[in-house]
Amino acid sequence: MALDRRLRRFRVSGQPLRVFFAPAAIKPGESIPSALSDALDESQHLVMVCSPAWLASEWCRLETEVSTWRDPSAERRILVPLLLKTCPLPPLLRRLKYLDFRTASKYESAVRELVYTVRTNVRRSVDAYVANRERKAILNEPILPWLGFGGPSFDFLWPEMIIDPFVKPRKHPTTELRLSDWIENQAAIMATSIAIVGEPGVGKTTALRTILLAGGGALPQERIFVHARDLNLKLDSLRERSENSSSSLGIIVDGLDEAGADRMPEVASALADLHRANVTVIVSSRAEFFDRQYDVLRSGLSNLGEILELSRWVSLDILDFTQRYAERIDLPHLTLMVQEILAEVPGAENMLGNPMRLTLLLYLLATGAQIDSLNLQEPYSLYDTFYREWIKKERSRGTGGFEPKHILSAHIAIARWLYENRGEVANLDQLIEGFSFYEAPDLTPDSAFHGLLTEAHGVLDEPILVSFRHETLGEFLIAKDILAAFVGDRERLTQALKVTVGDDVNTFVRSGMLVASKSMVGRYLSNLSTVYTALRPTADASADSSSSQLAERLREQILYYIGRLPLDRCPNILRTAFREETAPLLRRAAGLGAIILDDFRIEQAYMALLDDHREASLNRSVQMVYFADIHGDLHTFEDSGQDWSKTRSAIYKRLAANSLRDIHLRWWDIKTLRSFYQSRQYRDPLTDDEVETLRNAVLEDPSSPERSAALRREHQLLMEELGL
Repeated sequence: MALDRRLRRFRVSGQPLRVFFAPAAIKPGESIPSALSDALDESQHLVMVCSPAWLASEWCRLETEVSTWRDPSAERRILVPLLLKTCPLPPLLRRLKYLDFRTASKYESAVRELVYTVRTNVRRSVDAYVANRERKAILNEPILPWLGFGGPSFDFLWPEMIIDPFVKPRKHPTTELRLSDWIENQAAIMATSIAIVGEPGVGKTTALRTILLAGGGALPQERIFVHARDLNLKLDSLRERSENSSSSLGIIVDGLDEAGADRMPEVASALADLHRANVTVIVSSRAEFFDRQYDVLRSGLSNLGEILELSRWVSLDILDFTQRYAERIDLPHLTLMVQEILAEVPGAENMLGNPMRLTLLLYLLATGAQIDSLNLQEPYSLYDTFYREWIKKERSRGTGGFEPKHILSAHIAIARWLYENRGEVANLDQLIEGFSFYEAPDLTPDSAFHGLLTEAHGVLDEPILVSFRHETLGEFLIAKDILAAFVGDRERLTQALKVTVGDDVNTFVRSGMLVASKSMVGRYLSNLSTVYTALRPTADASADSSSSQLAERLREQILYYIGRLPLDRCPNILRTAFREETAPLLRRAAGLGAIILDDFRIEQAYMALLDDHREASLNRSVQMVYFADIHGDLHTFEDSGQDWSKTRSAIYKRLAANSLRDIHLRWWDIKTLRSFYQSRQYRDPLTDDEVETLRNAVLEDPSSPERSAALRREHQLLMEELGL
């Protein structure tokens, strides 16, 4: 009785310690076995006050067996012997450390040790509950809604349909190996960070979820999954869990790129704050974004142990996933269809080695959509066919009534908002009302609209927009809007190009250009040229006005897009712009476009311009921003000898390739390399691979003997200056 009263004075997790003491808790007439059974089920500890009389009781056997069954290894310390009087303990209890209450001098310390044991176990139980809740949240998190046609969660994939991807270690290069093999081979990764990077849709989030659910090797047993945009909000709880954890802790941070560049300083600060001897941090990002932001992230990843770049799936992986998917939805013929595609369509393995694109294809095949070879060669066609099929399918289900053009307008507006406010979330109803399209309550229940969005619930259960189900869907929609604006008026085009998009969107734009009909490409060229001309400055225009600067940026983008059109010959608009534009950046955009479209005269003129150190410096500066050596504005950044390794890698990669576009750009690439080496006094040593690339570079353009001769001369100069 005295111990019962003493224990009730203590608090655990802010609440009074709850004690079940049979003589006081069991009421007259109540079933003793039933009451004890219920108490054992609800209790986290069984404290046995051991004395000869208790050990002889009938209930001793029952209580011990039940508690031992709940904690057979004694890992959770559920069974706590308390020795009140000297007596021989049975074998099951003899293996456990007991608390000694036999003398008054040990009583107080024994009570405090008992309470400490309870508090520790409660904390472990809470941590286990939280970890289990986080695990269930990942399993229940919606994935791409077209899998299985019922909007399943990640549990639909896990674990039977998960493909163990190949990774390429960057910091300590080795041959490609499976992610699980890399994890298993790590002896110790405590107090380090690991980055998992890759192209859009290659499976970075799936890899992180797999690490959370499965783990392995030296990875911590306790793991926490958090999105980068929520990292600062959860920093206090993450710090507390790392400090209170008696074992190692893995903190998995997804979506650095989705959080946006503006948030990277605070993300880096949070990551640095989580540096602990018992903590491993694993982050994921698109490779291009990670490279571009690494200087900002460096302080938070000062303990970076490895960068693992995910590779595309090979044919065996593609077919393995397809077969499992086909079995899951009971459409076995899908496997044969994908086998035929891989065998007959050029470039299909490269296209479908991207898990996101493979998933889109499987959806289309399962729904019986019409697919041609362009769908399997250009990502724009695949996404466009999926999007139209998605809208048609959802309308046929009768879950919405809006016209496809209205759904598209809303999706594009949301895609642009997310792109311009990367990492932010918003009240979905208020956001739609701000677009002035329609009344939000009418639109949000439409499954064709909301089925492609990831939503959360706010404090008042209002819908909160987080993102598209996959970021590439938003990028495709922006590209679709830009291509539509190419045949619109000046206001329409200005609206579409008001925000300069990156290569993530322009990849879809260029792909859309390639699949456009010849007549449509002609319309693109005509309209872009007309708007470009209208944006040219007039004699009375103010050179310093904001409108003049906006017009200049729009002209630069238009020249970029004209230079990427699939044309048979270089259009006059690029030649005119090259001759008449006074801004070096615009002249460069026109010059490179003309080079890609095979105008050798412009190429000669631009190559001559690059002999001027100012033009050469501008060219280097733009390249360094474009290829992410520098996080800056290509309109203002100036090269002053910074690291150019990413630009260098990109140029050598193109020198090793031999498409028609690569050959057209080769003279410029080699001259740009010379400019970089010269500006740095040849301090950068060449790798063996770079030497081999230079020695084996193709220097012949079958369509132009003049270009071939210029290539050989430029290449010889570079080789001589490099001592090769």
